[in-house]
Amino acid sequence: MKLVIKVGGSLAIGPEGPREQYIKKLVSVIQLLQVNQLVIGIGGGGMTRQYAKAIEPFNLTDDEKEEMYIDIMRANVRLLSFLLKGKPVFSLSDIDEKEEVQVTGGIEPGRSSDANAALAAEMINADLFIILTDVDGVYEEDPKKNKNAKKLDKISFEDLDRFAVEVSPNNYGVVDPTAIKVIQRARIPTIVCNGHDPKIILQILNGEHVGTKICD
Repeated sequence: MKLVIKVGGSLAIGPEGPREQYIKKLVSVIQLLQVNQLVIGIGGGGMTRQYAKAIEPFNLTDDEKEEMYIDIMRANVRLLSFLLKGKPVFSLSDIDEKEEVQVTGGIEPGRSSDANAALAAEMINADLFIILTDVDGVYEEDPKKNKNAKKLDKISFEDLDRFAVEVSPNNYGVVDPTAIKVIQRARIPTIVCNGHDPKIILQILNGEHVGTKICD
């Protein structure tokens, strides 16, 4: 099995840096996986958001800001690659189909870590793409704004477009528009779920239905 897991920065990275307990749980779960190839994507989380607030007075362009956020995310990539004894990937051209474990994050301005993970899934022809986020799945409306919003158990590739949002640095939605396009064109089976407990990865691989499944 070829598997790609995107770990939301909101889960793993706080304003002060990596969340120790979460990272340790994540690593212990990943070490249990028996897959042929694994790519892990990691976001910037609270670190990049805190940094974004600090640089607001400097009137930088979005691209300039994102260049700095990418540098922060590279530290997160290195941390996970060290802990998992995997390969850090800072350019999609460095994705190696023979490498067992690879870790990626931010690569270039205007493209989220979700999009980079989706592109990696396309490149290795992944059997499954898991997006761990801080909500239970994809909702009809933003559940943070409407507590009565309905979670969707399944979305077709064709219907995915309507969940794309307008993006800005550090704000790409639950699944960002570029990731959506990649998932659609490569028809990558994808599960978006609440990743507060990394053990949900094992539940998914054991066939349990959690979150929102994007499929035919």
